[in-house]
Amino acid sequence: MKLYTPGHGFFMDSLIMYGIISCLPSNVKYHVSGSAGLFEIEIEDEDIYDISNLLASYIDQHREYMIGLLIGQSKLVQKSSQKRLETFLMKYSDPNIVAQDLEQAYTSRGHAQNEGRFHKGQHVWLPLYPHIGKYFTGEYRYPASNYGVCPLCITLAVVGFSKAAISIPYNPRKNVSRTLVVMFSFEGEVSGETLRRMLTYIKSEYFRQVTSKLRPIINDIPSNIVICILLAGWTAETILYLNESRATWTAFSTTFEIARGQVAQVRGYEEVSIDRYLSSLAYLIQIDKKHKYNLNPVEKLQVITDYLVKNGEPTAIETLYRFLNTRLPSDLYKAIRQIDRVGGIVGKGFCRELAWLTRLT
Repeated sequence: MKLYTPGHGFFMDSLIMYGIISCLPSNVKYHVSGSAGLFEIEIEDEDIYDISNLLASYIDQHREYMIGLLIGQSKLVQKSSQKRLETFLMKYSDPNIVAQDLEQAYTSRGHAQNEGRFHKGQHVWLPLYPHIGKYFTGEYRYPASNYGVCPLCITLAVVGFSKAAISIPYNPRKNVSRTLVVMFSFEGEVSGETLRRMLTYIKSEYFRQVTSKLRPIINDIPSNIVICILLAGWTAETILYLNESRATWTAFSTTFEIARGQVAQVRGYEEVSIDRYLSSLAYLIQIDKKHKYNLNPVEKLQVITDYLVKNGEPTAIETLYRFLNTRLPSDLYKAIRQIDRVGGIVGKGFCRELAWLTRLT
């Protein structure tokens, strides 16, 4: 069985793809191919009715959580939209309706041709499609207009947001509330096992603690460095799975400010290629195992980062993760010097391990 995302752009189609695969249990095998922001999901030994039953059941079980996340917890969707969101989620708790709409819209390519700008439909909410905000219409000088999409696209994107988006709320100054939302996506082919591992870890309690520790300092470090810290918070196994997949990986970073009346506004957006950084982490893991250093480099990075966060040292954090991207000897020297100024927590063994990265191109 093959399903195709509609073509609403890399960001929203990623959410929709995650929304579909989130409902698939561990015994269902699948893989996803991404190209030009579109995704093909190939699911083994399941038909449209099997998938619809799984989707409807998942939406029914997690309906209250998704409403609470978008409207109550993150406040990224206005309270006035709650009724409509509830209606969509209730509608697609019925497997017959899911099967009907899924077969009509997602079993062939190009569904988005009937939707989008200047088309009728529900105006898509900002966290599901940041490009409709004034931040983009002003920056890239295209007119603000309604971006109408069907209830199925919105529902699947909401499910995907609840599973794949990493939200970190913070207060840059008094009476100002912001949320950094990070999501990882790809072009190429990725196995269901890799995606399942990634999504499971993103929603784990341990990873929630990793993100909460960043809140005191998140306003003082660039979003691309935040992305690096988040990836260093993953398990070694998950990092290796992503690095070994036949895909190129991108991180979407969107900063939302919650204005009066619970109106979300985009204050920053970035798309960051993370392949080079992922390969640095993977190489450290492999070197540690090959030479039996037994330093657990990913855990060591987390310990150093936690220490620097507690001591309010954003510059030292930035220089460390910049080196992991550039692999330049001069950046390694700067990073060690900055960290040692705070406290000698790197150690000779980890310095030696980090130095291996300078041999890579």
